[in-house]
Amino acid sequence: MTQKKVASFIMGSILFIGLSMRLIAMLTPTVDAIFQPKTQVENSQGSLNNFILPHYEDRTEPISHLVIHSFALPVPEMIKRLNDLKVSTHYLIDINGKITKLVPEDKIAYHAGKSFWRGKESINKSSVGIELQNPTLGQTPFPKKQLNAFILLAKDIMYRHKIPPKNVVAHSDIAPTRKVDVGKAFPWQEMTKHNIGIYPPAQNTSIKNKDVGKLLSQIGYNTNDLDKALLAFERRFMPELIATDNDIHHLEENLQTQKPILNDTVLRRLNEVADSYK
Repeated sequence: MTQKKVASFIMGSILFIGLSMRLIAMLTPTVDAIFQPKTQVENSQGSLNNFILPHYEDRTEPISHLVIHSFALPVPEMIKRLNDLKVSTHYLIDINGKITKLVPEDKIAYHAGKSFWRGKESINKSSVGIELQNPTLGQTPFPKKQLNAFILLAKDIMYRHKIPPKNVVAHSDIAPTRKVDVGKAFPWQEMTKHNIGIYPPAQNTSIKNKDVGKLLSQIGYNTNDLDKALLAFERRFMPELIATDNDIHHLEENLQTQKPILNDTVLRRLNEVADSYK
């Protein structure tokens, strides 16, 4: 092959690779591609904050947790409610899979409140919060479009911040005495196919440990209120035990009054899950 042909071959290869990469980039979905237009929120002074709720602070430690919430209101009403309460979250995802970004990830959003997971308190400081719209606070299934958007966003966040699956949690996991979301219908088992969270398969294994408090602590729960911690565990890992409440106007209060179940099946499941969090 002559020198001229070699040069022509190299240039053609470079051009082909460049065009291929551009085509792949055009066809590959990105998080930005499904963001809603920037959200305008009026603050107490009457001016508008572009794309950002005004309730946040600078981070003082790295991101190591992803917290999943659910909300029942339409998105505009939810944003207004967050603003009125002077709280915030990083992302909202509506039932159609549209993502609204409210606080940059490099800022602390006020979404978790008083919280604890695996020995760490104040999870706001180390977390990104994602809110999923669901009219029953996660008691009924989340639409496929919404879950697809969530998976894309969650995997992106986990990859960039190196968040381990054991630190992907529901709001009720980190605040079991106060919160019931993301709800029993959130498909944790499906999420594990994407390495989002932990949900070991159920097995008919022997019961090695009957110390409920120790098992819940090994997973990560605050066990100061053992009943509430066990109820949060069952909401996530044994959702078939959680009754559905249809009183939408008092949903969160009513869900908090439920009592956990404790039998050999629950003890067996506690052991399985605790083993997976070692």
